[in-house]
Formats: sequence, structure tokens, C-alpha cells
Amino acid sequence: MFVAFASIHEAKATEAVAGRYVPGAFAGPGAGIVPPTPGVAYWAVSNVYYHGEASGQIPFGNGSVAVGMSGDVWATVLAGIYVPPLHLPGTWTYAVEVAVPIGWTGAKAQVGPFGVDQQVAALGDIAFAPVVLGWHNDAMNTWLSASLTITAPTGEWKEGDLAFIGLNYWTFSPAIGFTYLIPEHGLDLSAKFGVDINTKNPDTDYYSGAMAHLDLSVTKNITEALSVGAIAGFLDQIEDDRGTFADSHNGFRGHSIAVGPLVKYKAKFGESTEVDLTLRWAHELEVENRMKGDAIFFDIAGKF
Repeated sequence: MFVAFASIHEAKATEAVAGRYVPGAFAGPGAGIVPPTPGVAYWAVSNVYYHGEASGQIPFGNGSVAVGMSGDVWATVLAGIYVPPLHLPGTWTYAVEVAVPIGWTGAKAQVGPFGVDQQVAALGDIAFAPVVLGWHNDAMNTWLSASLTITAPTGEWKEGDLAFIGLNYWTFSPAIGFTYLIPEHGLDLSAKFGVDINTKNPDTDYYSGAMAHLDLSVTKNITEALSVGAIAGFLDQIEDDRGTFADSHNGFRGHSIAVGPLVKYKAKFGESTEVDLTLRWAHELEVENRMKGDAIFFDIAGKF
């Protein structure tokens, strides 16, 4: 299971109501597991679709403000994690991870007296996790992880545009994960907590405040191959935005709560090849200073 990956922007508070975290993005079985086998590479293809709407004012840097925005985001994130053959003490594991998103965004809003409708498809902001640490107990039913993900502003972005793929600033995301397995009942209880710490957008001079997010999941094995469960995602902006618009809107902090179902299927090809297919839906129930909508995730993961 991957403990860190990149996600392209999804509407919430911060500049252009966009940030890197999609509610429920890290929710799922094994969220705290770092693969324990040295010398093995793992891969994942994560597909994300989000639709949301907002009726209030939306800042685009310090100069432009849009009203009544609706947006659609589709992204495919190609991720890989490698466990180097290191001999760490006890049951510790070290890994590195990289994620490359390719996405499409469509957005509509009222800007001044004009209605604006834009679309863009391009490379997103690439993320790299140079530190992914994992630990498990001897019974291998309790797993912990700690990671640091660095996301670079490599994606398509243009000042004043409603639709964009990148965010034009760096983000540093420390995170911790936890998984507890109850094999006799086929249960997986997992949690992932992280904080996104951003740099200032150098072209708009707008600073998007730090975001804390928590993802939870409960998964039950129905058969050897099929599992079902529930997920929840919580977002809370713990730091004010800074800019002309944010300063006049009490820091423009965003909040969100999302819940939804999960289905996982383990497909076998031959005697040694397994691919995990996971489908999740996160529906936002309560939001503040951000768009409100739904996110659908479809993940395909395996190992070399």
C-alpha cells in the first residue's frame, strides 16, 4: 500500500479555492503500511474525478475575484515506491516514492460582468517522498508509517486563469499513518494524518495557509478477493491565507467533511501476479469557504 502520493488540485479555500488534498484521498485499507520486503518496487495508477460548486467569492491572486464557480477535475496519477535493500534495526522499513499526475480541469465562473468557461489538460505538479519510514510489530497486525512528501510546481498554471493543473507553489507534506489488522474478523482499521505546508505563489504574492487533513477507513473482507468498507475525510485549514482578499475575509480558512463507501477487489493473474482494484466515493457533507462536491477514486496497484 502506498502511504504518500500526489494529487492535483481540488477546490477548497486557499488561492483560487484550490489545494493539493482531495477529501478521502488517503483513506483505504493499509494506509499505514510501508512494504516490508527490501529490493521490491511497487506501482499504482490512481484515477481521481471531482465535481464541486461554490456560490461565494473566490480569489485569484490579489487582483481578481470570481463569483459562483463550478469545476470538474480529472487526474491520473502514476506512482511508484521502492524499498531499498537496507538493513534497518528491528522491523523498520525505509522506502522512497514518486508520483506524476496528468490531469484535465474545466471551470466556469462569473468574473466581473462576464461569464468565463475554461478548460486545460496538462502535466500536474510532480511529488517526491524522499523519506517514507515504516514499522510493524512481530505479529504483523499493527503498522505505523511516517513520511515527508515534497510537491514541486511543475504543472500548467497561468495567473488569472480559472482552469489550471498546477498551483505554482511548493508544498511540504509531513504525514503519519496507522493500520490495525484483525485477521480473525477480516477487518482493517486505517488512518492517515497529514499537513500541507505551502510556499507563497511568487507571481500573485498570495500565500495559501497550511491545511491539516485526516482520513479514516474501516474495511471488511467478504471473500478472499472482495472487501467492502467505509471512508471519511476531514480537512481543516489551520493557518490563515495571506493576501488582499484573504485579509479582508478573516483569513479565508477552509473546512470540509466527506464520507462514502469503498469496494476493493484482488485480481489474480496466474500463480504469482496480483493486482488490487479499489473504488472509493467521498461525498462532502459540510464545507466552509470552499467548493462542495463529490470525489470518485479508482486505484490500480501491484508490484514488480
